[in-house]
Amino acid sequence: MPAAPIETADGLDGRARVLAAVLELAELTGLRKLSMDEVARRARVSRATLYTYFAGREALLAAVAAAELSRLTDVVTVVAARYDSADERLVHGFAAAYRHLRGHGPLSAIMRINPEILMPYVISDRRETLDLGSALLQKSLRLDDIDPASGAALAEHMTRLLHTLVLIPSTTLGLQGIDGPELFARTFLLPVKHHLRTVPFPPGDS
Repeated sequence: MPAAPIETADGLDGRARVLAAVLELAELTGLRKLSMDEVARRARVSRATLYTYFAGREALLAAVAAAELSRLTDVVTVVAARYDSADERLVHGFAAAYRHLRGHGPLSAIMRINPEILMPYVISDRRETLDLGSALLQKSLRLDDIDPASGAALAEHMTRLLHTLVLIPSTTLGLQGIDGPELFARTFLLPVKHHLRTVPFPPGDS
C-alpha cells in the first residue's frame, strides 16, 4: 500500500516535491552526481520519507521519466483537441511535442552535461519508454481515421523521430523556423498517414 502523501510548505505532497527537486537539480548540474541525499535536501523531506516513495535512484529516475511523459501527453492533448481534423491533430500535436521537448530545461541540461544518462531510455533492448511514449502519443492525437495497428505504428514512428530530432538537432530541416515543426509534419508525417489509410500496417508486426 503506497505511503500517504506528506504535505510540505508549498502545498505539494512529498512525492511531487521530490520529483520537482530532481528536475531542478537536473537543470542545474545534470544527473551524473545526483544522489538520494541531495534530492532529499532539495525537496526538504527526510531521507526516510524519500525512501517511502522510491526504493533507490533508478526507481526515482524512472518515476521522473514517466511523470514527464505524462506531462508531455497533457501538452499534446490540449493542442490536438483544438482541431477536428485528424490530419491537423497530427501536425499540430507533433509540433507541440517537439517544441515542448526542445524547450525542456532539465532535458537540455542533461543533453549538454551528461547525455549518456539518456542512453538506456533511447538506445537499448528495453522498450518501456518507447512503448509508453508511443501509446501516449497515439491516445493524445486520436488517430481515429486509420485502423488501430496503423495508428500504433505511426505513433511509434513519430516517437522515434522525436527521439532523433531532439537528441540530434537538425541543421537542414528548418525545424527552428516559426512554422518549422508543422512543415516537417506535413512533409514527412502526413504522407505516411495517408499511405496507411490505403495500405494498412499489418497487425501484430514488431
